[in-house]
Amino acid sequence: MKPSRSFRLMLAPVAAAFLISPAAGNAHEGHKKDMSEAEMAQMEMQDKSAAHHGNANAMHDAMKKGELDGTAMPTVAPQTAEQALAARIAENRVTSTSDFLGRLHPVAAHFPIALLLLAALAELMLAVRPSLGLETTVRFLVGGGAIGAFVAAVFGWFAGGWRLEDRSETLGLHRWNGTAIAGVALIAAWLAFRARNRTLLRVLLAALAAALVLQGYHGGEMVFGPNHLGLE
Repeated sequence: MKPSRSFRLMLAPVAAAFLISPAAGNAHEGHKKDMSEAEMAQMEMQDKSAAHHGNANAMHDAMKKGELDGTAMPTVAPQTAEQALAARIAENRVTSTSDFLGRLHPVAAHFPIALLLLAALAELMLAVRPSLGLETTVRFLVGGGAIGAFVAAVFGWFAGGWRLEDRSETLGLHRWNGTAIAGVALIAAWLAFRARNRTLLRVLLAALAAALVLQGYHGGEMVFGPNHLGLE
């Protein structure tokens, strides 16, 4: 039996969402160490300060060695692009199985986001026009999204560390909001396949859509830093 036209139309944006979704970076090292936002900002400033002092010390050493005559710059060999890339690759090597599983979280997170948001959209279209017959489409999207959300949540716990409290407010919100999304998505999937009354399913899908937007914002705060949208 050929899939309905409406089903094929719903699959198109799913594929597009997967193709255009960017892969977020790995969790900030400070989050892994259970640092607060203030401590991470302080660490970043200290790193910049250390780099500045390192350059100043190199200049001072060059002057002492007679490499600076008052007009010429010291002949300090800069690091090549290839050397910088090799150093970054070495720095990012996997250190353990849990470290590797945590690194899969950004990749896994995109699938449930796309599927569950499209499930909410499909259910909205079904509520407006029941004749579209999107019940099977909703089941497919919610079921796939629920499985993906569960997997992404597990990987997220590996990425953020297995603890119940976080000193970072952003990480704590991201952790528990993501865990709640996985749980609610599983309930929504059960309702999509079992329930005849779709009211509760629609409420849960609307809540999931809002939670996913919030989750994406918190993820951006973790990867790019506080006020990553520049609105404050």
